[in-house]
Amino acid sequence: MALLAEIIGPDERAHPSIIRTLLLDDSSFDRARIRRMSGNTDLMVDLTEVCDIMQMKAAVATRTFDLILIDYRLPEGDGLDVLAHIKQSELNSDAATIMITGQGDMQTAVTAMRSGCHDFLTKDAMTADQLRFAMVGAMQTAQEHRDLVAQSAHQREVIRQGLTAALMDDEVQGTVVSLFKNEFSKVMGQSIFANQDHKALEALLATLDDDDEFIFN
Repeated sequence: MALLAEIIGPDERAHPSIIRTLLLDDSSFDRARIRRMSGNTDLMVDLTEVCDIMQMKAAVATRTFDLILIDYRLPEGDGLDVLAHIKQSELNSDAATIMITGQGDMQTAVTAMRSGCHDFLTKDAMTADQLRFAMVGAMQTAQEHRDLVAQSAHQREVIRQGLTAALMDDEVQGTVVSLFKNEFSKVMGQSIFANQDHKALEALLATLDDDDEFIFN
């Protein structure tokens, strides 16, 4: 099945009907070229264009995007700086990202992928078909990551609820108190109990016998 998936490409059902896309490129010529290509992908692309990092920061701070296309070579900073900012963005940290590099920038592309970018394209060789394949694939990968994060969060919540329920049981609470006292004595030694001023410690241990709920944050 894995080989079949590689042959037929990414799941075309993985993307939204209207793809909210942000394009960062300082060249008006290249922005116009990519705009024309996106119109030839047979995808419904709602394209927002920005020409510098400042405009990009303002865009990702005020609107949620499904996909962000990042030109690597910029007058101030580079695409890796942009990618790092996006990953810290409150609204777009999990957006699909594609780095657009020049010919011969393979090492840059590898670094971008290791930094969390979902795909890369070379600007000079880019075609509408390649752009479509990369866009759909990047959004599918980003969605799979979001699903994994949500699944992990759900599993942690189930564990938290299970532990909370267990610690509400009187028998379990008594066992926890006994274990705590035993381990505390092993770690601290008997000297702490030999000290005349250990009433505060005894009071702390006594509170563990109360029927108050154990609370997890």
